[in-house]
Amino acid sequence: MAEIRKRKKKSNRLKKLIVIIGVIALLGTGTVGGIFAYAARDLPVWNPEQLSGANTTFLYDDNDQVMSQLHAEENRTEISLDKVPDNLVKAFIATEDQDFYDHHGVNFKGIARALVRNFQSRDLTGQGASTITQQLARNAFLSFDKQWERKVKEVILAFKLESAFSKDEIMAMYLNKIYFGAGAYGVQAAASTYFGKDVSELTLPECALLAGLPQSPNGYNPFQYYDRAKARQKIVLNNMVNCGYIDQTSVDEAFNTELIFKKSNISNNKYGYFVDAVIDEALTIISKQKIYDDPENAIYRAGLKIYTTMDASMQSHAEELYSNANNFPNQNANGEPVQSAMVLMEHSSGEVKALMGGRGYEQRRGFNRATSAYRQPGSSIKPISVYAPALENGYMPFYVLDDSPISYKSSGSVWSPKNYDGSYKGLITMRTAVQWSINTYAVQMLDKVGVRTGFDYAKSMGLELIDTPGTNDLGLAPLSLGGLTRGATPMQMAGAYGTLGNGGVYVKPHLIRKIVDNNGIEIYKAAPGYNRAMSEQSAWLMGNMLQTVVNAGTGTNAKVPGVVTMGKTGTSEEYKDSWFCGYTPGYSVAVWMGFDKEHTMNKVYGGGYPAKIFRSMLVVAHQKNNPHQRPMPTGITQVSVCSKSGKLPSESCPEDLIITEYCLSDSLPKDTCDGHEYVYICPESGKLAGKYCPNPEMRVLVKTGDNSHTTDKIPTETCDIHTDVTIPGMFTNEVYVCRDPRNEGQLYRANVPNPMQSGGCPQEYLEKIMLRPGQKLPKCPLDDHQLATRKAKDIIDDVRDH
Repeated sequence: MAEIRKRKKKSNRLKKLIVIIGVIALLGTGTVGGIFAYAARDLPVWNPEQLSGANTTFLYDDNDQVMSQLHAEENRTEISLDKVPDNLVKAFIATEDQDFYDHHGVNFKGIARALVRNFQSRDLTGQGASTITQQLARNAFLSFDKQWERKVKEVILAFKLESAFSKDEIMAMYLNKIYFGAGAYGVQAAASTYFGKDVSELTLPECALLAGLPQSPNGYNPFQYYDRAKARQKIVLNNMVNCGYIDQTSVDEAFNTELIFKKSNISNNKYGYFVDAVIDEALTIISKQKIYDDPENAIYRAGLKIYTTMDASMQSHAEELYSNANNFPNQNANGEPVQSAMVLMEHSSGEVKALMGGRGYEQRRGFNRATSAYRQPGSSIKPISVYAPALENGYMPFYVLDDSPISYKSSGSVWSPKNYDGSYKGLITMRTAVQWSINTYAVQMLDKVGVRTGFDYAKSMGLELIDTPGTNDLGLAPLSLGGLTRGATPMQMAGAYGTLGNGGVYVKPHLIRKIVDNNGIEIYKAAPGYNRAMSEQSAWLMGNMLQTVVNAGTGTNAKVPGVVTMGKTGTSEEYKDSWFCGYTPGYSVAVWMGFDKEHTMNKVYGGGYPAKIFRSMLVVAHQKNNPHQRPMPTGITQVSVCSKSGKLPSESCPEDLIITEYCLSDSLPKDTCDGHEYVYICPESGKLAGKYCPNPEMRVLVKTGDNSHTTDKIPTETCDIHTDVTIPGMFTNEVYVCRDPRNEGQLYRANVPNPMQSGGCPQEYLEKIMLRPGQKLPKCPLDDHQLATRKAKDIIDDVRDH
């Protein structure tokens, strides 16, 4: 009986388990059915014509006037599948949908794997395992919202596509519709855009590169990110091996084959570089918001309204400037001209008003030097990473350092930085160092302030400096002379100088004010962060010194008539990069010139062509908007100092060396100059006067180091011309004798005083005679004719009286 009861219990448990499983299955089926029914309630109307449709996105300038349109079909050419190389089709199948010819529109195994990944990542809107058919359905019929409903609709529409069209027809529609970046939709447009050829002429390396682009057209754009595109090409080639389409030898040959890209002239290039930069920024914004599943497609097909910061008149003027060859050096390297980029930004808001990414707009979504060219900033980095931090740390514009040869031990070797012209000025103030772009001063000042301090200030102003073990920007050379590991873009430099113009507050440059979707909903509004990078006082002092650069230094070509102008030149080693960066009360501007391949230019200085473009842009900008200069903030005063010591003047400091300088009220000098001394100099040798020098001159000179290049320093050597007793005259045997009657006719050599002596034989008793060769005379023995050394005070008084 017990056994029977046990069997019944087991049987009852089994029945209950079957019932539970059945109920779960029914519930699951019902739930799935409900989900599909819910999603299908507003399924778009089946219209095969939509397989080539899209909504236009409009771009507006800062006056809300349409300045450009983005449309998916503006660069698309339909082509039949038989014209498409077999390798291109296989590359897409191997990379996007290896079971394309086996499934019926949906790959359930792939979906299951994607669901597991999404549940593990707790992101139910994550990417699914979309087949080629699903991708076509999404691009043709659905919005790009990243929602689960859209994924369900995608599945339903994929089944409809599979029932209405053959696999080859679906593949043809997909290849004609997919986006490849650079404004190219479809394989024919992509082949023309990237390689300048018909799709039927594509080689295996070219097919593999194109097949890798749709996953991230912007991220793998070979015009901008060649290394990324090559890495993606390698993945596609390996996928083709895994599918058995090609062998490893073909992979190696294809990957090592040089890709020759097309350079074309775009017929409509108005605002081209600005539009490209807007698209890049929009992609970043939309990707972060995770509103759309495919941000790139959304920008071209979702009918957005993108309100930009562009000023049409300023941008048009920039394009005129850059179309005129006379505004650039007439130089080339291997047939390539000197290139240039420029960014003009309203520094109070961070809004970019004009931008040029090159001299000619050759390719949509091509290389934009304004935003993507990381080049060595040279001396233009000094105000950002050296002088602004120095001001913040109490080093005022009158601070004196010695501009003379210096050396530092670095990585087991000796580094000896030099000035750009090979000359030295000796003891100079910070203002003079900024005015004439003195390298040795900048290096010494950064050494005092601290490399980490300079690094942190530069980063706070938007420069993307490298701080990793091994190669990094934590060094005197990168931060004081601009030899950065990666470099800086014109956009970043305009933002950094904008910090100075904006009273020490950094605002990140941006090109988009807001984005509205096709339903009129504002999905993004710019809210730039304001970061206090330095005090208002330090920013004002830095700007005041940068005015000296433009008014009477290396940047006079940048002076904007009638407008307070601040700026700094920058030239990297071997003239590979030339910059002019600066600002006015309204705008900051950065202009760069150089060869793309970083060849050496022939003495193209930042104060030349770049400074002239800087000025021309700001003349137009201030004709439209001419704000007043910021007033001098409280806490700043003026003080008179000795320019050779940076200290309060002493009685010995010459008047022409006393300057009036600005400084913080709490950083006034306390010490008095002790660097000047009165010394006698032989005018013939220029050295310290010896006791035999006939006409020594008293001069006020500077005490400094032996190796200093200060021109008015105290000599360390004594005159080596007058080394014996002589009396001034034409011949060494011509002497003065004393005819005082008390000498009773005896010839005595007269005692003639020099400026450091008093006494001697009176003038009325002196007589010049010629001695016979070898003849020597004793000196006058009269007590009242003897020489005495004068007191220093008496000598100084005589000098002042004269």
